[in-house]
Amino acid sequence: MDLFELNGTRTLTGLLLKYSGHSISRNVFFSKSGERYTGRSIENLLSSVYDLCGRFREWGLKKGDRAAIISDNRFEWAVFDFACMFSGLISVPLYPSLEVSQIRYIINDSGSRVCFVSGKHLLDKIISISGELNELHEIVCFFPVSEIPAIPNLRLHSFENIVRLSNPESMGIVINELNALSADVDENDVLTIIYTSGTTGVPKGVMLTHKNLYSNVESCRKVLPITEEDNFLSYLPYSHSYERTAGYYLALFSGSRIFYAQNIETLTSQMPEVKPTIMMTVPRLLDKIYNRLLRSSDDMPSGLKKKLFENAVSMALERTVSKSSLKWKIADALVYSKIREKTGGRLRFFVSGGGALNKNIGEFFEYIGIRTLEGYGLTETSPVISVNPLEKNKYGTVGPPLYGVSVRLSDENEILVKGDLLMKGYYKDEVSTAAIIKDGWLFTGDIGEIDEDGYIRITDRKKSLFKTSGGKYVAPGPLEDLIMTLPYAESAMVTGDGRMYVTALIVPQRNELLIFAAKNGVHFNEYEDLFGNARLHELIQKDIDRVQKSISGYERVRKFTLIREPFSIEGGELTPTLKVKRKFVEKKYSDEIGKMYLNV
Repeated sequence: MDLFELNGTRTLTGLLLKYSGHSISRNVFFSKSGERYTGRSIENLLSSVYDLCGRFREWGLKKGDRAAIISDNRFEWAVFDFACMFSGLISVPLYPSLEVSQIRYIINDSGSRVCFVSGKHLLDKIISISGELNELHEIVCFFPVSEIPAIPNLRLHSFENIVRLSNPESMGIVINELNALSADVDENDVLTIIYTSGTTGVPKGVMLTHKNLYSNVESCRKVLPITEEDNFLSYLPYSHSYERTAGYYLALFSGSRIFYAQNIETLTSQMPEVKPTIMMTVPRLLDKIYNRLLRSSDDMPSGLKKKLFENAVSMALERTVSKSSLKWKIADALVYSKIREKTGGRLRFFVSGGGALNKNIGEFFEYIGIRTLEGYGLTETSPVISVNPLEKNKYGTVGPPLYGVSVRLSDENEILVKGDLLMKGYYKDEVSTAAIIKDGWLFTGDIGEIDEDGYIRITDRKKSLFKTSGGKYVAPGPLEDLIMTLPYAESAMVTGDGRMYVTALIVPQRNELLIFAAKNGVHFNEYEDLFGNARLHELIQKDIDRVQKSISGYERVRKFTLIREPFSIEGGELTPTLKVKRKFVEKKYSDEIGKMYLNV
């Protein structure tokens, strides 16, 4: 079943209609309610899309109008998405974690006329700023609305009252109508505006066309062997281009089944239920699983079982024993297979993106039979630029460029990209567009290398590089990755611009720090006492020095400060994609940073 040989323009509406000819009755979208998973078919999707397109017409929406959505991943998200496509509307996804001020900015900047929300707390956010939303006229809730409050200039609707999720209309009528609507969709039409999370300044709206997303999905399918037999477990937000393209469009048009995680906390219980074969993930999840595994034996009673587990983990850390040896096979039968069972036992591979995957962690999981394919991309590139192929996976790289994607390095080793995946531009911002796309090449802002096999290695963000007072450039990302391998490091940010040496702010993981202190005989009365404990600081610095052994002297973190409050989206330290806002953190903790350079 090759859906990517269409005659005519490359649109996702055409792709969905072609797909429906193969699998219209197949259940594709699965949501958990109580103890059961409910499946929705392509027939359900098409019929619901047909209904919603009719509502858009009733509300006077026309091609090019913008429609916002603030929601977790769910079947209704897909209905909204494709209804916008067929109606010629431009979807504007927002992260549910955004603050009210950010929601106000994006809805107003985009000029969105309708907004879909998935929870009452999100509806309350919209209502609280309803008088400040210039173009918004309709709100649709993905939950029953029993009491409709009076909101000036806004009409409130319950999704279940305007869209039928079952008992579809005659499919002949539905298909004919959607075919007619799709004929008016052009591959160069803007499909969505995704606002960058913005580590500095206000977010910019990235305009992606049908051709951008179509070409990216098509190229990903040439690298990743995905079939109708695969189950995806989706937990990263559709608001982010990574999950939307790879965990939603790619999965859907490869014939796979998509299961929605209730939230990130339920992943450990849902993986054995869903038995996923493929998952899109971010390095932080793998970091947490890795650190949890290293601590698993602490709660085991002394004995043979504990010794076998610790020996197997040591083997995976050292990776000196061949996987073809009897010793590895015994460890696999007794330990590694049990770890894989916790993922459902059928996982073929993770695809990791959104940040750098620690090479040692990737190789650790590979050794125990859990493969991770690291990729790389930007919202501005729809988003995937490169990904490691299954047949030649090289940890420490993000793989070769996708088919149809050209990559080269500038004189400063900045990664430049060209191809159909490049965004149309930033919404209402020609100056910023011209600054990032020059002569058809997009300047990514990432510094990297390309090896003899054409595989890309990212060394850091160009804007993140800083220069010490000694004139040496330092890339903070790899240093932060090393610190984050320490089980008690929840978050870390390295700094040192214009300073004599490099320092770090570290947010500890409370329970792990308590365990570390107890194991090392650090005496304290209250958790807060640990932050000023000289003995504990000495032990942590030794750990930092240990993981920095291969780092040049001028790059090494010489001092650190433990930060009491976790970095968070609400606190302003993190973007919605969990990237640290460096300038914000440096300003907020300027006193703490300054103290690390006193008496030098």
